[in-house]
Amino acid sequence: MREDPHRKRPESIDELRNLARSAGYNILAEITQIRGRDRRFQLGRGKIIQAAAHEPDTLIFYNPLSPGQVYNIKKEFGIRVIDRFNLILEIFASRATTREAKLQVELARLTYEAPFVRAMISLRKLSERPGYRGTGSYEEAMYQDISGRMAKIRADLKGVEKQGDARRLRLKDRGFDLVALAGYTNAGKSTILNVITSESVAAEDQPFTTLSPTTRAIRTKKRKVLLTDTVGFIDDLPLFLINSFRSTLAEIVQADLVLLVVDLSDPPGILRKKLVSCHDALWDCGSYAPMITVLNKADRLTKDEIISRQKEVQDLAPNPVVVSAATGRGLEELIDHVLENLPPLEEFEIELPGTEEGMNQLSRLYEVADLLEVKYGEMIAVRLRGRRSMVARVLKRVGTRDALEKQNHVRPD
Repeated sequence: MREDPHRKRPESIDELRNLARSAGYNILAEITQIRGRDRRFQLGRGKIIQAAAHEPDTLIFYNPLSPGQVYNIKKEFGIRVIDRFNLILEIFASRATTREAKLQVELARLTYEAPFVRAMISLRKLSERPGYRGTGSYEEAMYQDISGRMAKIRADLKGVEKQGDARRLRLKDRGFDLVALAGYTNAGKSTILNVITSESVAAEDQPFTTLSPTTRAIRTKKRKVLLTDTVGFIDDLPLFLINSFRSTLAEIVQADLVLLVVDLSDPPGILRKKLVSCHDALWDCGSYAPMITVLNKADRLTKDEIISRQKEVQDLAPNPVVVSAATGRGLEELIDHVLENLPPLEEFEIELPGTEEGMNQLSRLYEVADLLEVKYGEMIAVRLRGRRSMVARVLKRVGTRDALEKQNHVRPD
């Protein structure tokens, strides 16, 4: 159920319907209200009676429900009620398979439900209170349990986040470029990952198929690239949900490049709305990496429609690439764009000692950089192309103080 005074956003009903079906609900009826929100029930009493006539197990509201509204509807009509955020959390819970994903979902649920606890207990116990704040100790005990569990989950996820940071640092030191797939849910990110990397990651026509990051290698001769699929965004994504998924979204925040995937076949107004939602979510999670907008599902449109859609969103779609993951159209061009927009590798001329340690580090350089020329002598002269941080680490291992600053920096590639 949703209240929309001017009926400006029928696509919101479509999205809510898709979310409900994805969560396993069988939709009996859809009811909207033109007038403003009712303070007690959000919808008017007559609308609730109309909905109750269908004998539903659950009423699903688009708009956020207050604790009082949840309590009033359940008490007077005996029907379970949830809002859109609860619905999203239910879907997340059903999709969570890893321990990290389950912890993130639980943290999001507790963060969302915590403000309801005091209000709901107060409403239920109102008639039992012998005096002012008669049930305070009971409420505080409930809050302590919730707060303690949230603190424990945050500590566990902080450990996961640190492990992820260390893993990404190791990958970069090994010469890998990190590219993240981001975008509105159900835009085709997982399908793009599968086609580009020749993998078979789960990809279904439903929202939030991916909750835990999935990383695969892109086969290219020029760079060592890892592509990571991440959780999809959605309109009005609450900040508490973003904060709960920090360890997952770190794959986007710390990427060298972000591929923002959207469904080009969406009507122009919805396409713009989804792009704005994605930009807002990226801003909220602290992503400042260079971006390529991937306009997916082009196979569903004519050539003229594609051109028209691109013009409609040109202010919101930096570096656009039109693709179809279903047919493979534009994916080679996308890989070319990825290689062009990754941080440029620098070319260096360095010297290593002609010792066993120097030879060990030369072997290491072969693994993490592109060696252009090697000359052996008392010192080993090497011309290579790679990351400055990686070269600095290798030189530090052979005991050269401030080694990189003393080497000849040739030029960026």
